[in-house]
Amino acid sequence: MQTASYVALSGQAVVGRNMDVLANNLANMSTTGYKEEQAVFQAYLKGGPDGQKIAYVKTTQTIRDLKQGDLVHTGNTLDTGIDGDGYFAISTANGTLYTRNGKFTLNPQRQLVTPAGDQVLDDQGAPITIPAGSGRITITDSGTIGTDLGPVAKIGLSRFGDRQQLQATSAGLYSASAPPTPDTTSTIHQGTVESSNVQPIVEMTRLMKLQGAYSDTQNILETEDTRLKNAVDKLSKVA
Repeated sequence: MQTASYVALSGQAVVGRNMDVLANNLANMSTTGYKEEQAVFQAYLKGGPDGQKIAYVKTTQTIRDLKQGDLVHTGNTLDTGIDGDGYFAISTANGTLYTRNGKFTLNPQRQLVTPAGDQVLDDQGAPITIPAGSGRITITDSGTIGTDLGPVAKIGLSRFGDRQQLQATSAGLYSASAPPTPDTTSTIHQGTVESSNVQPIVEMTRLMKLQGAYSDTQNILETEDTRLKNAVDKLSKVA
């Protein structure tokens, strides 16, 4: 296989990776708090058979678009959307993880939990329990939970110096390699959740362009394959 084929294959691999990322974005366009992902690629030089440098391309990483999604009103008392850069702290079997998904409920012990049953932590790192017999539950912009029996707890919000370093685990949860600091600037809005920031029309347009690019590289590979076959055929006749 000649250099042109290797270059085309490297490009096709990158296009395929980008298509996978875009398809995942589209699959999560209705996922609460989901952040659009984008594959980052770069060219790199490698020596060719004649000593010249040949430019190939490769995917280096996937980054998230951290732009906030819209806060959508649900009317559910325990739903909480974050306006700002903060994350909820969640106690899981794998330790404390973080999320933007504020769709919460109460478990049989009246603890505030995620749909998966993991405990939401307060600003002291403890589970939040709503006292039995409580009436209407209110959540202020600062995250303070109260009932007709009085204040209960304050939802903890965490801030990270580099949010790109958060590693996605599952169900909209992230792990952190460095400890966060308390977030004192974000606000919480009761009865809302943050929608995905994926823009379906933009993603579909990108996907169609990538499909075209994939077809172009496939044509290059087929043309190069035909050229090589013809060259071999001619050489064999000469011999």
